[in-house]
Amino acid sequence: MPRQDRIFFLSITTLVVLLTLIPFVLASQAGGGDYLFNGILLNPLDGHTYLAKMYQGFRGDWRFTLPYTANPGSGAYLNLFYLFLGHLARLSGLSLPVMFTLARLLSGVILLFALYRFFTWTISEARPRRTAFALAALGSGLGWLLLSTGAFTADFWVAESYPFLSIYNNPHFPLGLALILWLLTFPTLKQNKPDWRGALAAGVALLLGIVNPFGVVIVVVVMSGWLGALGYEALLRKDWKKVLTLPQFRHLLWLIAGGTPMLIYQLWAIRTDPILAGWDAQNITLTPPWWDVLVSLSPALFLALAVSHKTKPGTAAFSLVVWAALGLILILIPFGLQRRFMMGLYVPLAGLAALGLETLAQGKRTRVRWLTILLFLFALPTNLIVLLAGQSGAFSRDPLLFHTRDESLAFTWLAEKTLDDSLILAAPGTGLLIPAFSGRQVIYGHPFETVNAEQEEQAIKDFFQMSEAEAHAFLVARGVDFIFFGPREQALGELPLTQGIFPVYEQGAVQIYAVEQ
Repeated sequence: MPRQDRIFFLSITTLVVLLTLIPFVLASQAGGGDYLFNGILLNPLDGHTYLAKMYQGFRGDWRFTLPYTANPGSGAYLNLFYLFLGHLARLSGLSLPVMFTLARLLSGVILLFALYRFFTWTISEARPRRTAFALAALGSGLGWLLLSTGAFTADFWVAESYPFLSIYNNPHFPLGLALILWLLTFPTLKQNKPDWRGALAAGVALLLGIVNPFGVVIVVVVMSGWLGALGYEALLRKDWKKVLTLPQFRHLLWLIAGGTPMLIYQLWAIRTDPILAGWDAQNITLTPPWWDVLVSLSPALFLALAVSHKTKPGTAAFSLVVWAALGLILILIPFGLQRRFMMGLYVPLAGLAALGLETLAQGKRTRVRWLTILLFLFALPTNLIVLLAGQSGAFSRDPLLFHTRDESLAFTWLAEKTLDDSLILAAPGTGLLIPAFSGRQVIYGHPFETVNAEQEEQAIKDFFQMSEAEAHAFLVARGVDFIFFGPREQALGELPLTQGIFPVYEQGAVQIYAVEQ
């Protein structure tokens, strides 16, 4: 990397790391003495499930079971990345939120390096390459323009589409995207490279299948599309044999060999396990409406249109066109998880936008400068609003972001004094936290990872309105071991002090009751 490029890369990387770290440092200090920060600022509903998965690894498990379901079944070898982080936290002595944050930042740095490498490969000129990198690393969509209308567009919450939000959100989004970028620029794309590089590509594809399975599909689709364009050119020259000797063809075979076994296993595990199948049935992540996608990917999308038709199929830059075009097609496929294919979609659009900006400026330096400033003025506000919203939630001690010290002590008691498979009855808000901070099962805690979530949530709310006889029957029928009764439960009603329950813990505003079976 030339010295000037190295300085630019380090400057942007430092800025991104600081912007995605400082808000968490401030939030950790905002709790004072009575509140503890959970370590999540964006999408806390899903964020706590990552901590819950890590807790399973922390206690020594390698087989994942649904932590938010009363009867989790035998589970399967899924979510291995978070289980691994849990094992690493135990061995290092770090808390789960700290390990989560360190993994998030390290994955972010890896992503930024892969991102710069990707644009070095796809964009030969230094100026548009730097613009593409800065835009992909810091930019987002135009959703901020619609906030006054009450619209909450995808650029505020579909974090996997945008490198900055991915780094701000969790570790597996940036690491998965980094692996995608690395595989798309892999050395096997050069002729006459030794076969061990292909085996290494297969190993990386396997790792991608573990970290983010949908990334394998994206890589295979993009490589297939690019290979198809190169093959079409060869066929026009009536040189069909060249298709089989293209390094992209060999690379694609290695990707399929390495990446698909994990996909097949996960599909088999989910289909054959009734508990996981129940979770999968309600795990619907549909693509936002077309106007939402249009707003969320602009202004990069409009600038990309200015240059995409001029990109030659035989060039590396054409892979940007392939990824952007096929990505937009994938998110329209009638499939319950179609939104997952938005992963990293902002990256090729950022690259094409930088090239489109150069096209519009017609090479004039002054025009390029002003267009670049205008582009960033429109592309930065959404992420700034996300950062400010996180700080607002921190300073107001949002109950999704914080738990009380009394609750923390109670979670520790559950972790130390109860069995791993103990079932805890708690309010929905507490149910989100218990698996993350004590590793215990709850009846309800998450709209997706609790099987039959709507019915289970209502059952919890109804419990605090039951008579003593009804409560006793419910506890026995559901096999509840302990009742957690703190501020969130008190907001739902009184605890039915039925026969067969007795207090075993009390600290401040929290009591825990054991249930005789």
